[in-house]
Formats: sequence, C-alpha cells, structure tokens
Amino acid sequence: MSEMMDKAAASQSKSAAQSAGLGLVGNTMSSGSGAGGGFGLNAPGAGPKVKHFASGGGGRKTLAIDDAVATAWSKVLDDDQSDGFVLASYGPGNKSLVLKETGAFGLDAFRKALGDGSQCLWGGFKCLGVDNRGSVVCKRPKFVFVQFMPSGASVMQRAKMGTHKGAVKDALKGAHLDVTAETVEDLDEADLCKRLQAATGAHKPNGYEFETDVFVASDFYGLGIGKDCKST
Repeated sequence: MSEMMDKAAASQSKSAAQSAGLGLVGNTMSSGSGAGGGFGLNAPGAGPKVKHFASGGGGRKTLAIDDAVATAWSKVLDDDQSDGFVLASYGPGNKSLVLKETGAFGLDAFRKALGDGSQCLWGGFKCLGVDNRGSVVCKRPKFVFVQFMPSGASVMQRAKMGTHKGAVKDALKGAHLDVTAETVEDLDEADLCKRLQAATGAHKPNGYEFETDVFVASDFYGLGIGKDCKST
C-alpha cells in the first residue's frame, strides 16, 4: 500500500513540474503592440527574415568596374584638368566594365567616341552653365551621366544595363543630369539645355557651353542675355 502511495505522490510531483509556468508571460516582454506586445509577435527580429533585394543591388555584386574608370572620371570633375569626358565599355561576358576612351572638353568629341552604335556604353561629359549678365560672365561646370544603349547592340547587353546602372553611378559620381540615349542625335544641345534647366535649382544660368566658347542661349526666365540682360 505504501508503495502505491509513493507512486501516486511521485506522479503528482511530476505533473506539477510539467505544468509550472503555463499561462504566465515572461517579465521581459513589454506590453502594447508597438513595443513587442501581443506575445512578442511585433518584437524586433520576430517572424521570418526579410531579404532586402535592393541591398547590394544595382549590379554592384555582378559588375566588376576597373578602377581606371573612376580615376578618369575624377579628372573630368577636376577643374585643373583638361579632361572633358569618359567612356567605358563592357568586357568579356558583360561582367566587367573597362575604360574605353577619355577626351578633352567638347560634346562633339564625346558623340564621335560613341562609335557606330554596335555596343552599349557608359560615360559622362562636362559642359558649362553660363551666366552672361552683361558686365559679369560666370561659368560653372555641369556634369552629364550618359547611358548609351543603341538598338544595334546585343540584346544581352541592353538587358543588363538596367541592373548595372547603380554600380556605374557609384563610379561616375557627381552628375547633375542622367541621360539615356539610343543614338548620338539624342544628345542634342537644345534638348540638353532644357533638361539641365529642369534639373537645376532656382538659380538657372541663361546659357550653356558644350564646346569651348560656343554659347548656347537658354534664357529660362526671359530676362535677356549679355548687355540686354534685365537681371543684376
């Protein structure tokens, strides 16, 4: 009889141990849905992990860019250098970007360097925003980032350009305007003036230079240029 009583007592102890803590909420949890309440379902880190596809995206992991590309662009950005543009082309397998050509200031030279339209290219060039207010003429550098994707290039290259843009812009930093062109005619001075004016702030130049000392009027406010300028 005592053996049976001992077994019953042991069974009761085991049941009590197993049920201990049931129905209780740990005191480390905060109340309220905004602070991880609701049994911790809103707590930081709760639930399945979310993969941020934008992280490291923009082609940064799939496109190897030669350091020479960024180095050449830094010379374009430098007022003390004569370099006016940079062009980069795809390497074998379209998995790398290499320096294709650099040149002196001038949109004409940049357009010629784009070639026959058989390959996709990335690049950028410098132009000048000009404030010609009569007694004072002020010139400020403006930089245009160019994605050249001609219809004659391979379908694979054209398709990859969209995913690579972020990586290329990391190498060609500091542009005031992004342009996508399919032909050299898309890089038209008058159109570029309109785009640059739209991209700039409240203070807009009244013209631009795409070739040395060749002024292209772009009088956004209609205040006149040079000696006829009504603005001070």
